[in-house]
Amino acid sequence: MPYHKSDQISRLAWAGLLALLLGGCAFPGQQGNPSGSIIAGGQQGRPLDEALSNFLSGSSAHEVLNLSSSPWGANVEVQAEQSYRSASGRTCRHLNVVGMNTGERQPIVACETPTGWVSHRRVTAMLNGAESVR
Repeated sequence: MPYHKSDQISRLAWAGLLALLLGGCAFPGQQGNPSGSIIAGGQQGRPLDEALSNFLSGSSAHEVLNLSSSPWGANVEVQAEQSYRSASGRTCRHLNVVGMNTGERQPIVACETPTGWVSHRRVTAMLNGAESVR
């Protein structure tokens, strides 16, 4: 089989392309988000006020905070569970929010962002029966 210069160039081009592809996988680009979050889009969730953010940053597991007004209504009791690292890389905590007047329980998750804590409804709450369909 004769040796052709074009075969050598073709193999070299394929090897170079493969090296570029593998290099891109091995060395991810610079992330613009200092929180390490992989969530797309802008601010995700409902921002929490400074008092509630301070409680979430400094309280221990199962500690309770009573609030006369909150994002979840008036006169609620907020119990914060142990903090954990979410898949997005954020520090998060499950919250049990109970209305003192109604007894209604709301399962919430709060996550820390560079600008403070934000709250979300627990996605799994409907699946495990902790929340009814709305």
